[in-house]
Amino acid sequence: MKYSIDIFSAHVINQQEWDACVAMHSNGLIYAQYDYLDRICDHWSGLVIGDYKAIIPLPWRRKYGFRYYYIPPFIQQLGFIGDISLLNSLHEELIKKIRSYAWYGDLHLNFSNHLLASELHCNNRTNFVIDLHRNYLEIYQAYHPDLKQLLLKIPKASFYYSKEHTITDTIRHYQQQYASRMPHLSLEDFARIDELCRFYASKNDCIIRSALKNDGTILSDTLLLKDERRIYHLLNTTFPEGRELNSNPWLLDQVLREFSDQHILFDFEGSDLPGVKNFYKKFGGHVQPYFHYRRNLWH
Repeated sequence: MKYSIDIFSAHVINQQEWDACVAMHSNGLIYAQYDYLDRICDHWSGLVIGDYKAIIPLPWRRKYGFRYYYIPPFIQQLGFIGDISLLNSLHEELIKKIRSYAWYGDLHLNFSNHLLASELHCNNRTNFVIDLHRNYLEIYQAYHPDLKQLLLKIPKASFYYSKEHTITDTIRHYQQQYASRMPHLSLEDFARIDELCRFYASKNDCIIRSALKNDGTILSDTLLLKDERRIYHLLNTTFPEGRELNSNPWLLDQVLREFSDQHILFDFEGSDLPGVKNFYKKFGGHVQPYFHYRRNLWH
């Protein structure tokens, strides 16, 4: 069967059909939802196959009048969303479309896009996921012995597991601790993520958890987003005292305990930073790589 392949600007995309495609397929992650893209991207267009049988979000900017692809902050992976058999039959045409729409830039393709990644000479990026459809003890048993030992050394009642902090608090904490290390993140980017999280909070899909001392001093916090398939570890902050007291491993352990026994994955959102990668690895998840495509004149 011959399918049309078109690229549409965001404002002419049928949002209902787009989101239905994201929801229908296992490679449809939260980042590809219309409202997520629209709140985070400077500009974006959508490659649409047939009557929204499959889609590819394409975030872009302009420089010197030329369109280029870019990786928006707080969006880990996009790429082809739909039945992989369709990708296998149409990949050559899709690659031509992607290449013709922008002459350079970067895109992240999702974990299922192995064929596209091979044809486009992509580099692998690390991501860890944990299947939460198990009881907590089973999840804990997969932890690295070093992590188990660290958790056992934390005196009981050292921390308080809180659900009380706000989106604004959590984003402000992240800015205070890490903004100087992330010059690519602008104040506008933080304003956008604040608006995005408020949108998901209105649907009860934004989760904030904190590790506090008994006197109320905050040590670590995390902001999570949720869809039908995954809990996404979007922002995670640890203050200097929290690092000394190992509050963050304790906090993530409490999160996994709280959300165990659910038909959902916990998505760590990375990482290729050696220290962060080693830390996430200790929780016993499996590596589910995604792919970095760098568009240039050669591919």
